[in-house]
Amino acid sequence: MLYGDSKSREMARSLLPSTRRKKVRFARTVVNRNTRRASRTRIAQLLRDPELADDCAELDEDSTSDMRGVVWYRRQADKVNPFIRWARWRTQDQPRELRVGLMRGALPAGVIGSHALSHLRGDKHFMTATELAWRTAWRASLRRSAMYERGLLAQLLRALLLLPNGQKSFNTYLKQSCAESWSRELGRDGEEHVVLHGSGDLRLLLGTHDVLSFLDDLGTHDKTLRSWSSDRYASTRYPALKFLDTFHRLDRDLVATVAALPVRSLASLPFIAKHGTLKHSKASPGESK
Repeated sequence: MLYGDSKSREMARSLLPSTRRKKVRFARTVVNRNTRRASRTRIAQLLRDPELADDCAELDEDSTSDMRGVVWYRRQADKVNPFIRWARWRTQDQPRELRVGLMRGALPAGVIGSHALSHLRGDKHFMTATELAWRTAWRASLRRSAMYERGLLAQLLRALLLLPNGQKSFNTYLKQSCAESWSRELGRDGEEHVVLHGSGDLRLLLGTHDVLSFLDDLGTHDKTLRSWSSDRYASTRYPALKFLDTFHRLDRDLVATVAALPVRSLASLPFIAKHGTLKHSKASPGESK
């Protein structure tokens, strides 16, 4: 049995490693690759037209927000339940305003202790009365604004469906963003076609009749505030919202939207041979879809 400082140190260390290590490493690689690709594209545009620097807002973009999302996704998979139960037990008889400070003194100094303390700050047991009141008001404001956000997304989807190749471009981007491998299969026309494969069923937009159902699967319900856990959403939630955000920011210009979004190359994905084995194969330069 461990007691005192040794027990605190072991409980703080028990949070790691995360259960999403491989997925997070892959996501970090994708973010870095997209950032480099976007930088090369911007530089090439400036070389062709130096005056673009005065009107190109994308020059100020960086990967800070995307990388913050990767860190948040990794921390959500930390094994926190035993640690939080132990921390609640240690502070159950203490005033609410003193609980975080007491745990800060009990945890070891350094990165491990700071990381463990960050998981306690979001727990209801360790919030002060002011923080609890602020969270209640914040969630109430989200419930009130959810309907308007959903309405805007529905308008964007319907406007997208009215454009030539709008639905095709949207679903193609969802497939490319969620692809984890690719293969070649013989089509009905007798020619081989590139087929993208994901980890599960992809939620695509089926048409005008599917707009509201599609938004429900993305987690944009108009009456209740759904959990922020990404496991409850469709696998295409993040790329769909990113596409619609770009589509709205560029004044619903489909050509500009497709050009602004990064396109994953087949060379970065493993190739599935006909007998089912994975191979890292380079695709031809023209194959990126």
